[in-house]
Amino acid sequence: MDYYYDDYYDEYYDHPDQAAARLFHRDLSIEETIKNCVHPSLRFATQYITNFIAINLLFSVLVLIVRKVFPTAQRSLHLLSCVCGAALVYRVIDHGFYHFLQLAVSLYAVQWTLHRWLTGTGRYIKTPFIVIAYGIGNLLVSELLEPSPETWNRIRGTQMILLMKALSLAFDTDDNHSLRSQLTVLSYSGYILCPANIVLGPWISFNDYLTIWKPPAGIEPKQCRSSSGRRMLIHVFRIVTSALMAVGFLLTSNCMIDYLLAPINSWKWVRAYGRALSFRTSHYFIGYLSQCSMMAAAADWHRAEDERSIMLPVSSLYRITSPMAVEFPRSLVQVVTAWNIPMHLWLKRYIFRTTKRPFGTGTAIALTYIISSLLHGLHYRLWITLLTIGSWTFVEHEVRKKLATIYSACVLVGKCPSSCTVHQHKSNSVFCIVINMLFFALNIFNLIYLGCIFESSEGPPDEVQQDKSMFGPWTELNYASHWLLVFAYLFYFVI
Repeated sequence: MDYYYDDYYDEYYDHPDQAAARLFHRDLSIEETIKNCVHPSLRFATQYITNFIAINLLFSVLVLIVRKVFPTAQRSLHLLSCVCGAALVYRVIDHGFYHFLQLAVSLYAVQWTLHRWLTGTGRYIKTPFIVIAYGIGNLLVSELLEPSPETWNRIRGTQMILLMKALSLAFDTDDNHSLRSQLTVLSYSGYILCPANIVLGPWISFNDYLTIWKPPAGIEPKQCRSSSGRRMLIHVFRIVTSALMAVGFLLTSNCMIDYLLAPINSWKWVRAYGRALSFRTSHYFIGYLSQCSMMAAAADWHRAEDERSIMLPVSSLYRITSPMAVEFPRSLVQVVTAWNIPMHLWLKRYIFRTTKRPFGTGTAIALTYIISSLLHGLHYRLWITLLTIGSWTFVEHEVRKKLATIYSACVLVGKCPSSCTVHQHKSNSVFCIVINMLFFALNIFNLIYLGCIFESSEGPPDEVQQDKSMFGPWTELNYASHWLLVFAYLFYFVI
């Protein structure tokens, strides 16, 4: 459902020599590719990732020290979060601070005013929806007034994360007076500026922010000491693994895809596949870097999940994306869920569930896609892409549901359990395997088609001035997916 803001940062991490290399390395040998593309990318990755790990590890250590020396000093933790978050922003973002500052301050002022004046009224006006309208309006106006598109592209993702935090805060404190009592200027600033996720995300709730660094309850000191060393090693292993995965995806996006596909790059579908894969791997780079940043800032190594496996649990708060689920999708719904897990949860919790009861499922889905699009600002390619994804997920869900009912087969969007008692034809039957493989091929096709419109080597252009070429890649592919969508919709009515 949501395309993360990796494309906004690709412009930031394309150094001049690297950008120049991109123009020529398709014809280069492996040695020249390594020299002209891999080495510049590694230099950037080392510098960029080090900022996140170093500042967040420092924050983690300082939190441990403050928590040990001053066990009840919650204000000190908020202050540390503010200082370290501001330092990280200063290190990695060199423009647009005033946009971040005015949005953060004005959102707090709006929420404070609404809580003060609307509390105890008939509540015909829901506070969170007023905050949503103001926040998105502020975001769009700021983008229109910013004279430099390049500057806005660099801060777009940070603005989006800030807005998501503030909007979730409006929902969480609307009826929860206990949580609202903990909301002060300092705690709000610490939450907004938290170095773990201020730049790249992911979104975490205000309650998660308040509890993530609290000492774990129910662990005896002796047990804690005996296993803390192992848990710390597992934690460090996960940080290093996430950083290496981020570097690997960056090199794949910048260098290896073009090099490997160069011999067959004359076919338009191969070029489309390369552009789409480069876009997806650049997203995985951002996802694993933000995962690394979150874990580096986690001052608590004594959680139950650390005992089970050296790998990060699927249910972990730190998991951002799942490349395997995206690259080998059973359905587009799976892609939507696994692309950006925290944002999917945010949209589901605060937009879909909130609007489903008063407006119905169809309207709730439409509003969810609209809010998801507007959070990215004036990004027209993304708007059309999300609309297409939304249409495809609906049609695929309905077609598979109808096929499952007619043929009593395990071909639903979600995988049936191995001991399914509802359908006659199980997942391992020939019929189900063929149908599921056809939808798998369809989803791979859509990943290529929908992703090729985004160029990973550039941020979103000044699209108002480039409307004629905005959908050039889709024109080259004769809008195949959109025609197929129309056919699938007609097929749904025929069967």
